[in-house]
Amino acid sequence: MIPLVPQSGIGIEFRNGNFHAIYCKRFWKGLREMDRLEIPEYQTRSAAECGKIYREFLRRNGLKAPWTVVALPRSHVLLRMVRFPRAMEKELGSAVEYQLDTLHPFEEGSVVHDHSIWNLGAQANQTLPGESSAATDPLGIQVLVAIAQRQYIEAQADWFRQAEIPVSQFSPTTTLLLGYLAAAISTRISSGGSYFLAHATEEGIELISCAAEMGFVSRGIPLSPDTAPEDGEILHLLSRELDWACSAMRLNPEDRPQVQWCGRAILPSPASGSGNLPFQILPLAGDVSDGERIVGMAAAFAAVHRRSPLSLNLLPEINRSYESRLSSVPTYALAALVVLLAVVMGLRGSVQDWTYSRYLEKQRQALLPEIQELEKLQQANQETMAHLTTLSTSRRSGAFPLDLLEELTRTLPADAWLQQLQYEGSTVTLSGTAASASAVLQAVSTSNYLEAAQFTAALNRTPEGKEVFRIGARLRVPNP
Repeated sequence: MIPLVPQSGIGIEFRNGNFHAIYCKRFWKGLREMDRLEIPEYQTRSAAECGKIYREFLRRNGLKAPWTVVALPRSHVLLRMVRFPRAMEKELGSAVEYQLDTLHPFEEGSVVHDHSIWNLGAQANQTLPGESSAATDPLGIQVLVAIAQRQYIEAQADWFRQAEIPVSQFSPTTTLLLGYLAAAISTRISSGGSYFLAHATEEGIELISCAAEMGFVSRGIPLSPDTAPEDGEILHLLSRELDWACSAMRLNPEDRPQVQWCGRAILPSPASGSGNLPFQILPLAGDVSDGERIVGMAAAFAAVHRRSPLSLNLLPEINRSYESRLSSVPTYALAALVVLLAVVMGLRGSVQDWTYSRYLEKQRQALLPEIQELEKLQQANQETMAHLTTLSTSRRSGAFPLDLLEELTRTLPADAWLQQLQYEGSTVTLSGTAASASAVLQAVSTSNYLEAAQFTAALNRTPEGKEVFRIGARLRVPNP
């Protein structure tokens, strides 16, 4: 299975007196080295100084406490292979505890240990939780047990604690290499062959042999760091240990085994191509050919693949530190939720107003045809009322001018000549000529239809000697 979220981890090793850390990430295309750190001659520095440099390395990569695996030298760890009946698979922990004192020469209670089922062929592709790791050996279950003195483990843990460097796992170099090369080893032994790996360090050469149903054999060739061995001596020691491993694993001694070489390049160059040797030296090929830093890469691989084959952990659980990047997700999610709620509460009034206005507009649009029809009816009613008012006014006022004209004809002096009569609303204006304008004004004042009669213009005389008058009066509305 391919992880949906890239997994990260750090591998730490101590090599040639230096502190090395490799930060890797696991993507869908495989393992990728992201950064590395080297602290030269770390033993001459204080733990606090080393920790300060390491924490800066973490900050540079945006890390706090990723899963970190420390590679322990093979010389400080005992590896034992134990076989148990298949019926004890669910009680392997208790079974290993029961036999633990027979697997080491130290005092009782002075060691720490961890175990893993040895079935490299089945475990090669098993790196994720939830997958079965049971062996398929018909003879029983082979269990690899790693043992280290508690004093040594506590001393290493104390140094990391003083340096404030968070670590999660202590694993022996041998099992880290086996887990890192599990795919190649599985391919080799699943076809019925054997796999030999020689790992060279400043302390010596470790020869690791694996074969189907035979577990593995680990042999060490110590080397003096002060005196470099001769080329012939290295080949002789390697050939002797290889013969012993072939004998222990019941392999045909006449076969010329192929030994994969990794680590320091201390082997003489002609040796790998020499056909006179009883074995053949081949360099590691592909992405795992990492030279001396292969242990650091193997530790980083184990940190990323936490359920990788033979993932042993000798660090007491109380001393393990790990904080996943995903552990902050709930906090970030809660903070985002609080911010979202604050924004929602701030926008609540505006949203409600907008929603209500939309609702009102929707209702108005639904009632718009009826409203328009009502407005048309109301306008028609207003026009009808205006017509009726006009007709009523005309009807009431239409009789007044006729009656008024009749009265004026009857009451005005005989010599008066009415030239113009203007009737606007309740105002009546009379214009004309007469021998005496005062007689005309007196006749208008006594009218039953007019009141407040008065001259509205100065009197003039015509050439014939008559007076020109202009009289204004107000129409008197009769009682109904």
